[in-house]
Amino acid sequence: MLPPDQILIRPPVEAYSVLIAVTGGCSWNKCRFCGVYKGIQDYHVRPLEDVLQDIQLYSDLNPDARWVYLAGGNPTSTPTAYFTKIISTVKEKFRNVERISSYAKILDIARKSDEDLKALANAGLNIVYVGLESGSDKVLASMKKGTTSRMAILHGKRILAAGLKLSFYVILGLGSYELSEEHAYETSRVLTEINPTIFRFRTLNLMRNSPLYQDYLDGKFKVLRPVDVLKEERAIVSQLGSNVTSEVYNDHISNYVDIHSHNIQMDRQKFLDVLDAAIRDPRIQALEPNFLEYM
Repeated sequence: MLPPDQILIRPPVEAYSVLIAVTGGCSWNKCRFCGVYKGIQDYHVRPLEDVLQDIQLYSDLNPDARWVYLAGGNPTSTPTAYFTKIISTVKEKFRNVERISSYAKILDIARKSDEDLKALANAGLNIVYVGLESGSDKVLASMKKGTTSRMAILHGKRILAAGLKLSFYVILGLGSYELSEEHAYETSRVLTEINPTIFRFRTLNLMRNSPLYQDYLDGKFKVLRPVDVLKEERAIVSQLGSNVTSEVYNDHISNYVDIHSHNIQMDRQKFLDVLDAAIRDPRIQALEPNFLEYM
């Protein structure tokens, strides 16, 4: 197993950030579609002294860094006092820091009080990246996400009320063909209820050490064709409520289109026009699934 100071994953948007490991692995690690940590890195909270030493080291090397990413599957699983000390130290040592961020799980947020969340924001945490994955309870249950749409709505709103920015991930194709329509409709419903700061699309990619990969090999799970992935994304965007002003991104190598919006309320038709053009493209219609087989 890799030690917890080895950083295995970070959001693409954090490519130019200073990366500081806080936790190793994932405290849940049961999602059927994910193999990032399975058999590779156990969940572990790093000693506070080690994290503070890293902050000092990296601030000495790059004192003018504007973005700092606190790494690990879910640093928000740690005690609030521990995490606020790390956040406040980052803010103290990196004098020009503009964004301090981390992954978070809805399960973590559910265990924190409103005061805890406000303490994280007041310490200097700006944004958390949260895997919504789907708004469909059927999809969430089948993937053993450990959460429900009701939990996502409740705790997503709490994140925003605490003064934190919320960036959701939505996985296209997670319901296969059987649940594609429900996946799109229910995801739109949840996004409309919350109106998150940002949501980002990811196309399902199967990791060879994930349970879902074995389902794929056994013929129990079908991977959506690219044109159907785009149709699903279109269905999600088209069914959003008129109140949704989120930023929307397709900022991952897995995506079949490179389109974003700084306000989907204003840009929805342009967004849909791009998707429609891609869906009509004979080259895309002819493509078979070509997912990235990680590991």
